[in-house]
Amino acid sequence: MYSGNRSGSQGSWEGDGPAGAEGSAPEGTLSPAPLFSPDTYERLALLLGSVGLLGAGSNLLVLVLYYKFQRLRTPTHLFLVNISLGDLLMSLFGVTFTFVSCLRNRWVWDTVGCVWDGFSSSLFEKSSSHKCICDAFNIYC
Repeated sequence: MYSGNRSGSQGSWEGDGPAGAEGSAPEGTLSPAPLFSPDTYERLALLLGSVGLLGAGSNLLVLVLYYKFQRLRTPTHLFLVNISLGDLLMSLFGVTFTFVSCLRNRWVWDTVGCVWDGFSSSLFEKSSSHKCICDAFNIYC
């Protein structure tokens, strides 16, 4: 039984055609259909790339300014540096897997990649994004 997030009209059952057709999957398996159009994947990749670059650049700037200027080293600013470091790591490690997958129009990583994507999102502060991303690519860890 298929337990994905697609309705019956979005996926197609393989094996519905003539028996013994070349390349057909075993009876009753669901053929993965793209969730979005290729143009939508390109727009998502552009958006994720922009968010990743802006996030990495701005958070790196915060860390450099904190390191360079002695008067910024206060306990309150240390909390901001902590948040900035988490955002920087999320921009580098959390967005990369989804960005590459959007460039390829499908989830290109295996189960370990899906687990790493969820772990890095949880570790670097965005714990709810893992399920949404894996569901969007029909990956069930």
